[in-house]
Amino acid sequence: MKCESCGKKPATVHMTEIAGKKKEERHLCDECAQSLGGSSIPKLLTPADILSSLLKQVAPELEEMQKTVCPVCGLSYLEFRSGGRLGCANDYVAFKKGLTPLLERIHGGSQHVGKMPSQVAEPVAAKASEMTQLRKELDKAVAHEEFEKAAELRDRIKALIGKSDGNK
Repeated sequence: MKCESCGKKPATVHMTEIAGKKKEERHLCDECAQSLGGSSIPKLLTPADILSSLLKQVAPELEEMQKTVCPVCGLSYLEFRSGGRLGCANDYVAFKKGLTPLLERIHGGSQHVGKMPSQVAEPVAAKASEMTQLRKELDKAVAHEEFEKAAELRDRIKALIGKSDGNK
């Protein structure tokens, strides 16, 4: 299709303007579209402009994370995103800001909630429940300025943590 303005070059800019129920199409070459300029012709976008815009919409964390590099293994966040593999355990810390939303999109959360062997699951669940209850009581005691009770609860929490560390 030839340019509607000059009739010489191929039309590379195709515009559709809809005003009310009236639809108007224009087919122009790059030069004629640029020369018309003004507000009636939108700025021509290069493929790089379009790709950049899409990346910002699809993965906003890429913009901020693109310069992040793990200090331990030297893997960059972009290398991780393109390869799909982390380089070391420290990458979870170094790329936390980009990994958390990624894990939430993929898995629906960022905390592991998988299965455990039945002989381990019940004691772990009971200990976690007790720990949660003790922490709630500790917060309540501190809020009510019951410091002796808070100290006792703190010691019980430390003892529970010590038991779980001893089992590893």
